[in-house]
Amino acid sequence: MPEKGTLLTHRTLEALKKTLDELPIGIVVTDNTGSVLYVNDCLTENIGSASISHITDLLADFPNTIYTDTTLHFPLSFTSKIKPEKRNGIHFHCRVKRNNAGNYLFSVTDVDVHLDQLHAINAQKDAAENLLRSAVIGEGTLEEALAEICRIAAVSLNVTRVNIWEFGNEQAAITSLINFDARVTELLSNVTLYRYQIPNYFRLIETEEIIPTRDALNDSNTAELKDGYLAVNGIQSLIDVPIRISGRMFGLVCFEDTNEKREWDSGEQKFGLFISQVIALTIETSRRKKTQKELELILDEKRILLNEIHRRVRNNFTLIQDLIRTESTRATDEYHRDLFTELRNRVNSLDMLQRQLYQSEKVDRVNFRDLILDLIAGYRSTFSGNETEFVTTLDQCELNVAKASIAGLLLNEIIMHLVRVCRDGKKKESIAIRLKKINSRVQLSVVTSIIFDELDEREKMQTSFEMAEKLGSKLDVDRNLGTNYRISFEY
Repeated sequence: MPEKGTLLTHRTLEALKKTLDELPIGIVVTDNTGSVLYVNDCLTENIGSASISHITDLLADFPNTIYTDTTLHFPLSFTSKIKPEKRNGIHFHCRVKRNNAGNYLFSVTDVDVHLDQLHAINAQKDAAENLLRSAVIGEGTLEEALAEICRIAAVSLNVTRVNIWEFGNEQAAITSLINFDARVTELLSNVTLYRYQIPNYFRLIETEEIIPTRDALNDSNTAELKDGYLAVNGIQSLIDVPIRISGRMFGLVCFEDTNEKREWDSGEQKFGLFISQVIALTIETSRRKKTQKELELILDEKRILLNEIHRRVRNNFTLIQDLIRTESTRATDEYHRDLFTELRNRVNSLDMLQRQLYQSEKVDRVNFRDLILDLIAGYRSTFSGNETEFVTTLDQCELNVAKASIAGLLLNEIIMHLVRVCRDGKKKESIAIRLKKINSRVQLSVVTSIIFDELDEREKMQTSFEMAEKLGSKLDVDRNLGTNYRISFEY
């Protein structure tokens, strides 16, 4: 049994001393009154222990009831302010265990280290939120956005300098896009470093790995930068983080501490990687906006050009129709006046095609249904005194420009022929026009109750049959209970 007031025998304490000294936490052994019997090397090295004779000498907030109140449950833990010889105002977390004889074993852990880490994490979290909320990054120029990122990152990581570098062509050099130094109010002049001057450093950064450097002036990885860059800028420690855009190595973001040599922990390295991703996203977004603006300018120019072309083409069609109309007034007989009218209608058909093409959202296709309706509206206005009635049953159908122009001219020829016959006969007739789209084919038919002589009709409608051949089809004529002109072609 150990003597009263003693936690462990001398021999047992010596046997445990070596193990206790190797622990990464402070160990204090006291008797049942709180008098210190032993302090391990970890605690001695960090805070000193020469003047510690009682636990209250070490822990300012040590609760005296721990070693007087037998109703407490052990083990227990609490946080106390320690009184170190080497440090001041540091909080430690203590765990206390009591043996059967009423003596105590204290384990003392520095919680300020964890608090520092927590503060760093909170600072990085705040920095991330500031980056996401920043109007400069969202709406400013690329230089303003990158400078804002560097400023926020410098505050979060507690560094003096942050630089963003871009590789040149064929990675023969790296040039700083942003050279930020918290000690000055403006951005520093950009710098270019060439491969031939620092070949080993280039090979290192081309590995695309995060490169933390504690002692930059004496590290072999950064030896080539010492005289020309590190020393002149007073850089003690740095960390290089690659920037990748669309899977390609774009450059680096470098965080540089001019105050001290420092170890870059995993949290700082991860935050550096986050900053590099924000930079990549900012650059990529800026490029996309620039490309979008260029495309918008091109589209505006194209729109102006199309408007001008459309205006000139329509003016030319109108001029041609006016010339034909003028010449038709000189005709001395009905036959030649009809020829001029038919010619004007053909030109009008092409004019309507041009208008449909201009209104279409697709540059190579037109709405054939609307083209047919325009043609019929034109005939209704031209032959307003005639009793001819048009009936339409039309599916929605888009055709490429070439087929629409030929099919439109073919339909125009048929309608002209029928309107002329109806006019000559001086009687009310009905012309039914049907448009159906079945699978990949278009079926177009024009039906009237009039029955024509086949030979006479082929001679007068030669153009219609030729147009049908150009569509890769033929014009069928059914004379059962009237006349039905039918054509079917691929659309």
